[in-house]
Amino acid sequence: METVIDVRSSGRPEIFDRANADGLFGRTRRLEQPLGEHLRAAETPRYLAHNDRSGVVAARGDNESLTPAGDYRAFLLATTVRVLFVVGDDDGDRTISLPYEDIVAVHCTSGFRTSTLEIVTVDEDRWAFECKGDLTPVRVFVDEATQIWTRTLTELDRAESQVEAAAEALEATDLDTAATHITAAQEALDSGRDSVKALGEGATAAIGDRLQSAQTRIDTAQRRRHVKAAEKHRDAARYAWENRAYERAADAYERANVEYERALAVTAPEPSTETITDARNAVEAEYTELLSAPVDAAQVAASAARATADPAKRARHWEDALDRYRTAYELDWGRDRRFDGDRASLRQALADIAVELVDAHREAGRERREASDESERGAPATACEDAEAHFERAREVATELVPDRRDPSAGELAAAPEQGASIESAPNGR
Repeated sequence: METVIDVRSSGRPEIFDRANADGLFGRTRRLEQPLGEHLRAAETPRYLAHNDRSGVVAARGDNESLTPAGDYRAFLLATTVRVLFVVGDDDGDRTISLPYEDIVAVHCTSGFRTSTLEIVTVDEDRWAFECKGDLTPVRVFVDEATQIWTRTLTELDRAESQVEAAAEALEATDLDTAATHITAAQEALDSGRDSVKALGEGATAAIGDRLQSAQTRIDTAQRRRHVKAAEKHRDAARYAWENRAYERAADAYERANVEYERALAVTAPEPSTETITDARNAVEAEYTELLSAPVDAAQVAASAARATADPAKRARHWEDALDRYRTAYELDWGRDRRFDGDRASLRQALADIAVELVDAHREAGRERREASDESERGAPATACEDAEAHFERAREVATELVPDRRDPSAGELAAAPEQGASIESAPNGR
């Protein structure tokens, strides 16, 4: 067996599968257990070296050097995740595991027919392994693997830090900041994942749990951000609806629905799919109700006007109905025709209501004029002003919407006292 082996090109030596090996005088036990039993499921061996006597030397620190007993050997194994020393002994194999993230330097020195690999750790421990043959390829690989793992774990740390910052931003409902942190976290995670791939699937699998945990946290933050954005749009939609800004309300509901759909497209444990689906369905129901709200509200106001006997109060209801029908009429009917109703029927409703409103104001004006004639001294002035206001408003509405009813009928004028007639028939713009 060669003292330094490139496992990828030379194949898997038998020491991985059995502890003894063929020798000049028969089979000799080199380890208590096959070397493969010291490997983790996810790691892949790249280089293997051994020595018979020098073992592993603790060059600095309080660690104890390990030397093989009897015919046992000391092995250096460079895998995709660590450097592993295994030293055979009657009492059981002794091991030293140096993960690449703990290695800060690796050196190789050559002497007559031998070379020595020295590894320095973050705790300033130094481990030296000497063997016949050239350990330079092992040093190159360990150095590259150390750099790869350092980059990978640095990026993972950054990803986890960014996702924590995203969670804090979400708690403060700062969605833009949260989005920035989530993007940074995903970029860092992708960078770390791509970096460790250079060592093969075994290296990736070795930190698979941490990679998956970070991805789940990022996805959860992303899902929460979409849900919070949806809730924000839903609140904006309700506020706009209350203020009869129906177009803004509809737009906000549509944005809320989009955010809920985006949340459902992200695979994450929280918020639950059931919760998001229920919220999305509620938004869709509110949106459907909104689409009929402008016309419904106008019809309710018109019904209230028809049910009111007092002409002044009825006029106020017709004013409300006119305003609401005007709001419905002025919606953007050319944009996907989202709202219920149509402009032609709304235009006719506006004209009909205008007639009712003009008649109500004129009736209220006549009542107030009659009241001024019958009131005690001092009150006629107020009643007369009220009558004039009703007649003036009747003329304004008629001029704008029903010009053919701008002036009162001849019969009304004939029945009106001279003062009332002059008030009601006065030209517009007085």
